[in-house]
Amino acid sequence: MPKRKAAERSVDEWDAPSPFSKLLKGLKRSRRRAPTLDVLPRTPPNRQENREPEAAKKSLTRKPSTEKERIVDDSAVESDQLEEPADSDVEGDVEAAESEDDEESSGEEDSENNAETQADEAEEAAEAMAGDDNSDGEETGATATDTWEKHFGDHVSESLAFRAAAASDRRWATTTRQDKVLGAVVTITLEGEDPVAVPEATSPIERFSIKQRLHAPWGKVNAALVSPGSQPSAPFTPLQGALMGELSSYRDLLFTHLQHTSFASVRALYALHALNHVFKTRDRVIKNTARIARASSAEAAEEPAPDCRDQGYTRPKVLIVLPFKNDALEVIKHLIALSGTTQQDNKKRFFDEFGDPEGAEQDPKKPADHRATFAGNTDDCFRVGLKFSRKQLKIYSDFYSSDIILASPLGLRMALNGTSSSKKQKAKKPDSDFLSSLEMIIVDSADVLMMQNWDHVRHVLENCNKVPKDPHGCDFSRIRAYYLDGRAKNVRQTIVFSRQHAPELNALFSNLCVNTSGLTKCRIRYEGAISDVHVRGVPQIFHRVPAASAADADDARFNFFIETVLPTLRQSVVQQKHSLIFVPSYFDFVRVRNYLDEHRYDSVELCEYTATRDISRARGDFFHGNASYMLYTERFHFYRRYQIRGVRHIVFYGIPEYGEFYAEMLNNLDTTKAAELSCAVLYTRYDRLRLERVVGSNRVSRMCDGEKDAFMFT
Repeated sequence: MPKRKAAERSVDEWDAPSPFSKLLKGLKRSRRRAPTLDVLPRTPPNRQENREPEAAKKSLTRKPSTEKERIVDDSAVESDQLEEPADSDVEGDVEAAESEDDEESSGEEDSENNAETQADEAEEAAEAMAGDDNSDGEETGATATDTWEKHFGDHVSESLAFRAAAASDRRWATTTRQDKVLGAVVTITLEGEDPVAVPEATSPIERFSIKQRLHAPWGKVNAALVSPGSQPSAPFTPLQGALMGELSSYRDLLFTHLQHTSFASVRALYALHALNHVFKTRDRVIKNTARIARASSAEAAEEPAPDCRDQGYTRPKVLIVLPFKNDALEVIKHLIALSGTTQQDNKKRFFDEFGDPEGAEQDPKKPADHRATFAGNTDDCFRVGLKFSRKQLKIYSDFYSSDIILASPLGLRMALNGTSSSKKQKAKKPDSDFLSSLEMIIVDSADVLMMQNWDHVRHVLENCNKVPKDPHGCDFSRIRAYYLDGRAKNVRQTIVFSRQHAPELNALFSNLCVNTSGLTKCRIRYEGAISDVHVRGVPQIFHRVPAASAADADDARFNFFIETVLPTLRQSVVQQKHSLIFVPSYFDFVRVRNYLDEHRYDSVELCEYTATRDISRARGDFFHGNASYMLYTERFHFYRRYQIRGVRHIVFYGIPEYGEFYAEMLNNLDTTKAAELSCAVLYTRYDRLRLERVVGSNRVSRMCDGEKDAFMFT
């Protein structure tokens, strides 16, 4: 006989679950999930098992929920399930039944925790009513010293219209300073305004306006990252301190020399910054709610109600965009450790879905940066909401009740378009209202996102901070004026971390980021990946292709290749066998491949869409000389990092996005034929950023702007 949902039971019929029934339910759940626990060594112990005695004690004394609360809770659970990303498309009656059981158990678990969440919120409201909200400062308005209040307070609405107009007219002033850690720091602010002063990197944590409740958790988290088992002498490492100063100013930040060795420390830092922002926003809302409640009480009926404008249209305030699930797992671990919450709902489900997949192993022969990027779960379609209260964190919360949203560009775009990631789920209406009140966007590993699909990132940012189509139950009397004026994008902070600079990043900040507080860019000088080439005596000839504009660069490069480079290879095909053509862009790859097929070149190709069996066959044909040419894309090398055997001649159709790929490809040359090795590189003056990473900062100006069109290195 099927069980009825909570919403279908009457109030008289509702009984708290007994400890015996909960024990049976736990045994069934553990039996059903037992096969997955053996292959997930990093999965933490079940949250329900840890708190079983306490939960059983509470279940005996918990008061029955009202019918209205149960209906709202069931609808929230169903909404959470619609947002759940699917990791598998396996179908069948058994799998479907297990999926339904998991969803039902998740809903029951959320129903049990709903009372605790409400009690937690009631406790926060009571503390705020009593004046004990630990708000870390009461200053408001333009005279406040807290950069959060100075940047996001409602008082900025008065001058924001004029500042937004100046930003639209691009009336910016630029200053440059040298930093020992960040390199050349370029600060861009509105004309006539002084940049916000940032604390020194070695300043105490109080100088960065971090809430008191985050000080102790941050010390523990950072001590484990910097030097396990010891307490660092300063609250931040030199890199963290320099970045935290820029983050706390609430200017946009573009940091383009992220290293794989600093992934963990940088992610912990921006997790601290995001959580500090969420806690300040939430504490202000709770405190103002208590003020309004006191003013509306019978004892203070004669006093006018305070005008508290402290909210946006929707609750989500922070969006973190990441490439893979393994990155989201690491960030949420930091958020859990920093939040100080004693209960995390759906924690086991999250670790099961985002943990290491079965049989995942790292190849020790791969470079260190490749192992760091692809360690763990590399699924690139996910989205998850986080809801914080004082003692509880709910993972997989509905977007409209979340404080922080973590998602991949693909997963977020599917949510915006209403597309389901599973055949079992029905498509929904397109919806972007949950992005209407974002105050911080963090784009992690932008270089990896460009290897996926950068158009998804642009699409997401284009849909941020728009006036929502539906009110979603917001209180318009408490919405800040600049939200109502449609200028929320002018106070939003956008933070981008990348391993290298790119024109796409410049375009992103120029067209989609209009923070009136300005922008900070960090640049370093490059020695050049050409110095890492270990194969000596190889003539490396760089050809500068003349191009009238950036729009004409692709056509000019293609014409130069088919008229100058390719005929030379074909005329001496006997000597020029084993020629590899490295193509950075997939669009250029398709164009060159079609030309080679049309003119009957014996070639094979390796791209990111090539099947595994075709990869082995193509590599074998090229190595044994059955194919004279191999087309090879940069994205294929980024994901696979293969060592192609038998390469004697390399033609770089364009400069690689990653400078180290240039050295890796040349170091793979067949040294048994040292006299026959050669390398040709095509570039235009619009490839300046990529060329700088290959030849170094000292040579790039002469090679892009000089009179000569050809340069040779050996």
